[in-house]
Amino acid sequence: MSTPRPTPIAIARELVKTYGKGETAVHALAGVSVDFARGELTAIMGPSGSGKSTLMHCMAGLDKPTSGTVIVDGHRVSDLDERRLTKLRRINLGFIFQAFNLVPTLTALENITLPLDIARQPVDQAHLARVIEAVGLGDRLDHKPAQLSGGQQQRVACARAMVTRPSVGTVRIFV
Repeated sequence: MSTPRPTPIAIARELVKTYGKGETAVHALAGVSVDFARGELTAIMGPSGSGKSTLMHCMAGLDKPTSGTVIVDGHRVSDLDERRLTKLRRINLGFIFQAFNLVPTLTALENITLPLDIARQPVDQAHLARVIEAVGLGDRLDHKPAQLSGGQQQRVACARAMVTRPSVGTVRIFV
């Protein structure tokens, strides 16, 4: 007997994204369908220009697909207005951007708790401590991004994505 697959937390069906029109049109996604299961790690790999970032942007509602359907944690992304999309991203998605997007005037700790502060949600200190321990930043929390190495900045971004306990984590690492 095979083990049933877990219910997907994020789904894309027949996703198409075309930039431009006519002869100069760029078809970034051409009918992509994919399921992302809760609690599983999925790597999206491919050469530059193959649509990886476009797929992630469409899945997160940062970009609108030309056609197709995106559902994240039960929410049909195309049906959400900007306010509800922002809430979905804040609560359900954990982003780690390629450039980390840390706020230079904030300390590492302030950057980590920023999504909770923006949402006016209390910081679960026990969970925060576990996240900080997991990324090994305990001795650098009072440092600003310019005072951190690239690897430490990346770990701040990882902690910021984990501290909200998102349903879906999105990691963009390019080597």
